[in-house]
Amino acid sequence: MFKKLLFGVILCFLLSYIFSGCNKNIEVQNESDSYKTVKDMWDREVLIKRDVKSAVIMEWEGLATKSMKIFGLEENIVGVDNYAKKNTFRNEIAPVLKDIPDIGSAWTGVNYETLAKLNPDVVFMELWVTNESEKDLHADAIDKIESLGIPVIAFVSPSCYETPDIETAWRHISIVGEVFNKQKEAKKLIDSLNDKIEFIRERTKDIPEDEKANVVIFATSNYVMGKKSIQSYFLTEIINANNLVLSGDFVKISEEQLLNFDPEVLIVTGHDGYLDPSIIFNGEQCGINWGNVQDLSAIKNNRVVSLGYEEWRATIETPIALLKMAKAIYPEKFEDIDIDTEELKMYMEDYNLSKEEALRVIEAQKYTASLGS
Repeated sequence: MFKKLLFGVILCFLLSYIFSGCNKNIEVQNESDSYKTVKDMWDREVLIKRDVKSAVIMEWEGLATKSMKIFGLEENIVGVDNYAKKNTFRNEIAPVLKDIPDIGSAWTGVNYETLAKLNPDVVFMELWVTNESEKDLHADAIDKIESLGIPVIAFVSPSCYETPDIETAWRHISIVGEVFNKQKEAKKLIDSLNDKIEFIRERTKDIPEDEKANVVIFATSNYVMGKKSIQSYFLTEIINANNLVLSGDFVKISEEQLLNFDPEVLIVTGHDGYLDPSIIFNGEQCGINWGNVQDLSAIKNNRVVSLGYEEWRATIETPIALLKMAKAIYPEKFEDIDIDTEELKMYMEDYNLSKEEALRVIEAQKYTASLGS
């Protein structure tokens, strides 16, 4: 009797051990099933959770932040870089940025202690890499973050490619969609942006070579955008106008050089902050002395357009910036377009904002940044 009882106890123990081992193996398999691999823009295969709940963002163009806002994921942003913290426009688009921690950036130094405390599921880091030093700077930051057990998805700025193309910006959107399982929403957004851009391209594609307008893109406060910049791509490949600056990307310029270019149209980007056209027409000092260049054809003929602090970039607001540029360059092609109406419509539809919210956001594009200091 005792032997039978002992045998029964041993058998139960063995069965319990075997099944507990099997269950353990199942749990491990389920754990691996809860992760997936995403390929980032540095061609890295990054292992992340399938159900990402929190993200820290360090970026230039704001595409990750804006995409998350549009996808209804604003509250999933738990930390942001110091550039975004002081960006009035981005704070209006995504008010959560006002209340979450500043974790620095690769350029100013990442606050690794704060980042570790936040322990996000993923970090989105946009890289500005044009040389080996910048490459090493970002690689070092990525290595240190991933040593904390936090995966990093690397984006590359659309301005850092040898051949500029708006599709490099849309990759930011598609990757954010993949990370958060919002692929359908990402495709819908990209299709909408491309439709708006194609609308402009269709209206200007047949302009003969000898009728193309000569343009300078002025990047506050004393630079112009050369042929290698993505802004030049917008101008020449979408709007079908000539960029008079035939080399470089950000090219420093003097008042004399600007007068020698004498563009028919002057596009003013908000690189260092929004520059109101009244400053130019009134001949005030801002970066350059605009009083010394009043003989520019663009100024004399009132063909100057200023783009907002964010919309000049390769970003969600790019289509409205291109529409402003296109109407200034070829007014006869866009005489049926009311810019204010289209701008309001874009913010209300793309960001799902009320009219009042959209008007506040549009006003925030006039953020003067360092120009106002």
